[in-house]
Amino acid sequence: MTTFDLVEVRSFVADLDSRMKRCDNGESMECADLDGALRHYALLSCELRESVRQWGRAVFAGRAAYDPEVERVWLDECTRLYSGALKMLDYSIPLEVPCYILDGQDVLKSALWDLDQLLAGWVTPKLAVGPSARQGLELTPHAALETHRRISALSPLPSNWRPADRSEDGKAYLVLAKRIGIAPS
Repeated sequence: MTTFDLVEVRSFVADLDSRMKRCDNGESMECADLDGALRHYALLSCELRESVRQWGRAVFAGRAAYDPEVERVWLDECTRLYSGALKMLDYSIPLEVPCYILDGQDVLKSALWDLDQLLAGWVTPKLAVGPSARQGLELTPHAALETHRRISALSPLPSNWRPADRSEDGKAYLVLAKRIGIAPS
């Protein structure tokens, strides 16, 4: 997903629901046997959890606007999928010992644990309040010239100035300051 708007999220959720229903109705090749159905539910759970996390990061970074209706759709789908996957797991447990070896149970248990952690620790995402200095910005040529002009307009540092940070970061700053002409030589 790219925009995480209500239409896109509802479309994603509808696709997830249809894949879950196809599995429940025995129409999906992934669910041809019980172990496949367990693995399919685990895959759906992981896809949903990852999409919700991407949405939260996008809202936090300002790449997507927060919409309470989108959050409600995510929460409803997480609850619905968790409930359906738990029923599938409960159905498989009594069958494993006498009849089958179901490796998909462990995969589904892990996916359900992740989904449960997401639901139990749910925090409504919001835009970050501080600058995100660690993200690189692509500057247009005009913006780069304006930035250079502003830096050049700064007064030079005192001749006895040395960075308080003697680490590599401080040394890199001193090299940069000398290169743009604001540090003592």
